[in-house]
Formats: sequence, C-alpha cells, structure tokens
Amino acid sequence: MINRSTIKTLRLKPVTRNMCNDFYTEISNEFETPESIEESVSWWRHDSKKLNDLWWVLNYYSDRLDPDRHLRAVIERSLDMLAQKRQEEAV
Repeated sequence: MINRSTIKTLRLKPVTRNMCNDFYTEISNEFETPESIEESVSWWRHDSKKLNDLWWVLNYYSDRLDPDRHLRAVIERSLDMLAQKRQEEAV
C-alpha cells in the first residue's frame, strides 16, 4: 500500500477501476512484459499523478500485470522518494 504520509504530501487521489480503464488498455497494448512496465516507472519518476494512476491500474489488474506485487512495490518506493524530496524542499 502507498504510505499514508506519501498520499498526504503528494495529494494523491484514489482512482476507480472505471477511471483507469483507458490507462490499463494503453499499458497492456504498449508494454509486453512486467520489465517493460517497470522501465516506464523510471520515465515517470517525477510525475506523482502518473505513478499513482499506474499503481491503481496494477492494483485492479494485478492478476494480469503484477501478481507478485513487485511493480507496485517499485512504484510505492518511487512515490515515497518524491514525497521525501517535496518535504525537504518545503523546509
């Protein structure tokens, strides 16, 4: 799960399954392997909204995209790092 402090710091919103359906279609058409999805995380490492949306897609479609929770863990770490950076900049 995404850390509560990270959610608050980055102002992340929950995403419904219907809201992420288009993104799921895009992900499944563009990326053929979990490794290629993981690479996309590095492209979006500064975009908390995109990472949050991807986390929800992986959560809703975990049986197809992330059955071992590895990708969601990678995204959670990325979001935590973004939140920490934002907190440091605010000081």
